[in-house]
Amino acid sequence: MVMKMKAKDIFQNLMDASLFKIENTCDGLIIGDADKSVNKIGTCFKLTAELIERAVKTNIHMIITHEPTFAGGDIADDANRFDVLKREMLIESGITVYRYHDHAHNSEPDYVHDGFIKAVDLKIKRKFDRESLGVCRYELDEALTTKELAIRIREKLGVEFVRIVGKDDYLLKTVCLGLGSVCLTQVNILFEPGCDLLITGELGEVCVDEYVRDACYFGENKSILVLGHYSSEYAGMRLLAEVLNKKIAPTVFLDGKEVYHGI
Repeated sequence: MVMKMKAKDIFQNLMDASLFKIENTCDGLIIGDADKSVNKIGTCFKLTAELIERAVKTNIHMIITHEPTFAGGDIADDANRFDVLKREMLIESGITVYRYHDHAHNSEPDYVHDGFIKAVDLKIKRKFDRESLGVCRYELDEALTTKELAIRIREKLGVEFVRIVGKDDYLLKTVCLGLGSVCLTQVNILFEPGCDLLITGELGEVCVDEYVRDACYFGENKSILVLGHYSSEYAGMRLLAEVLNKKIAPTVFLDGKEVYHGI
């Protein structure tokens, strides 16, 4: 295990493992010293104020986050007062923060997809070519219905509420992962021959979910599982922590939990 690497070198190691460099990417240094020597790394889905406090208490020197750190994006300038407070927390902590989003999806395998597949214990027979960044279809090597898969996801990932759109009682052959957030254009893959189910984190209900409901009315066997953005992607950043812990330096996954809770 290599110790005392600089933060910028650790991040560059991730970038070098990508399929290719994405121009105009959101990935890169968010705050802190890129030349900081790192003894301990933290990964997270989204860096919340609570996770900053936890990172300080556990002596983490570098954090790699998947989603934007601030409400307005990755820059806290001219932000709301809570982002200003958050930025002050980070400056005081001395922690170096990098965002790793586009290239996490542009690795082979996609970190987020691979983490999800392993966490849910999906048996994959074949992987199709990528549809777009973060969207890919898989042929299953097991017989299960949408409802059965939803129950497994709830149990394996601890998702409090898995929402099902469309039919849930037909056997699945292929599953498309569009983890995180998808738009209507990306959802169109669901209506191609041989695509049975889309799993995502969040999407527009009026334009997408109602479209699927109409498709089922007209005889299609189609469904969507909506897990919540966090619940659909956090396993990927947990997997990243496992990889970095083996190859780079001691690394822990900072679990921020789902933003929603039921009553």
